[in-house]
Amino acid sequence: MTDTEQISRDRDDIAKLIATQFRSLCWNEDTPPDTQALTGTYLQGAQLFASARPARGQTAEEFGRRMRALRESGRISVFEEKGVGLHIWVTGNVAVAMAGCEMHENQEDVTEDISAFLLVKNPDGWAIAAQAWDVLPSIADALAANGLDADRFDTKDGECAC
Repeated sequence: MTDTEQISRDRDDIAKLIATQFRSLCWNEDTPPDTQALTGTYLQGAQLFASARPARGQTAEEFGRRMRALRESGRISVFEEKGVGLHIWVTGNVAVAMAGCEMHENQEDVTEDISAFLLVKNPDGWAIAAQAWDVLPSIADALAANGLDADRFDTKDGECAC
């Protein structure tokens, strides 16, 4: 396999991993978030940094519990993330990715955010080593300012009941 073919395969694998991460946070009144799928996309001990500042790290497990609690409390009874703009750079066994998403809450509120992912390739495949995100007024404008497109990407595979 050529380097170009390997990078293409790696990019496809990473895109699927990020789609799984986004899809795991899809829930409604009947279907809870899939926190097991969520945590399965991260390395053990990976740190996540939400948009709140000052930045404070949390584990994927802590983040999953927080998201589940938002549903169980009724604060966000329906949640879906729709991918907007996915850019992946691979070099050997490390990669970085920027992925935008629209967050649809309670079928009314829509916010946009951008996630930066640091990924590593282990013998069993790619995993997220760290993630940070920020809320933006417009993903498209932010990506365009950096010379990138905001094409939509699929985060569903038929398993999401939302």
